[in-house]
Amino acid sequence: MMGKEVLIVIDVQTAVMEQGYNRDETIDRISKLIRNAREGKIPVVYVQHEYPEGIMKRGEFGWKLHERLEQPLQQETIIYKTVPNAFADTNLKEILDQINATHLYICGAQTDFCVDSTCRGAFDLHYDVTLITDAHTTNNNDLLSAPQIIKHTQNTLGNFWSPNATISLKGSSEINWMKKEVEG
Repeated sequence: MMGKEVLIVIDVQTAVMEQGYNRDETIDRISKLIRNAREGKIPVVYVQHEYPEGIMKRGEFGWKLHERLEQPLQQETIIYKTVPNAFADTNLKEILDQINATHLYICGAQTDFCVDSTCRGAFDLHYDVTLITDAHTTNNNDLLSAPQIIKHTQNTLGNFWSPNATISLKGSSEINWMKKEVEG
């Protein structure tokens, strides 16, 4: 039997998404995931990265959640982090334990940094993880294009194995609480 599901929305912030591959489509898809999760009574946890100075300093324009994103409701949790793994030096695990979460659906940015690190962190803590393949993005880097980074990350994470946890890859239309969105 599948345990309590939670949607984790990572770093969909103005500065992070500035050069994001397929930015608008990805943000729109994440917003649909958020709305459907809420409708299905699936908790949504937002994560925001911050630095002590610069455009990612708390309160700065670049730090804010992207205006295109479905914004958090007052009762929803926002985790503030300073390193790529949303579990490191935050109370994310405690929050998830309080709601008896066992399965995390992860989306957001950037694929090769915070999304990857948080998927690995969740897996190491024995959460089942679904990386939503069409709901995360990144930028090109000096070696690889964003699509190559996304493919590589998904290929790597999709091959993780443990007797205690899983990482699966699913498009948003394959997620049970999204199917009515596609069928409707």
